[in-house]
Parts: sequence; C-alpha cells; structure tokens
Amino acid sequence: MTGTDPATHEAGHTLYDRARLSAEVRLANERAQVLPAGPDDLSRPPRPVPGCPVCLALGERRAVARAECDRSGEADANVLLRRHQRQEHRG
Repeated sequence: MTGTDPATHEAGHTLYDRARLSAEVRLANERAQVLPAGPDDLSRPPRPVPGCPVCLALGERRAVARAECDRSGEADANVLLRRHQRQEHRG
C-alpha cells in the first residue's frame, strides 16, 4: 500500500477533471463567439452577415420566434438564413 487515502486521491482527480472540463468549455465558448458558423455547420445557429439586409431580417425573425417560444418558427428562420447564406454569401 502506498499510504494514500483512495477517497482523497479520487477527489483530487474529480477536481482536476472538473477544472479541465471547465477550461475546455470556456475555450469552446470563446471560439464560438469568434468564429461565425458557416451555412453547413448545423451544430449552432447561423449568424447574420453584417450589412446584409436579408440576413438581418431573418435574424430578427428568428429572435422574435425565440422570444415567443416558437421553436418551429426559430428553426424555419435558421433554415432560411442558411439557405440565403449558401446562395448569396458563399465565396
């Protein structure tokens, strides 16, 4: 036996794992804020392209649907925004 308390040893790993996970979540959140979602990235909602009136209108439509708890309307706005971005903003 090494003389260490297994419960203390396990608790140390749990705290380390929580800290590591927290750092990974913070990093993912920072990346999400910096990198806009592309029209093919379905893991997060698309962001309107600055200066585009169609993107802005669809973003507002999505915000209204979200505020009204209309998940179907929110999803529809996301689909329309992605379609618009594929057609108009693909370089």
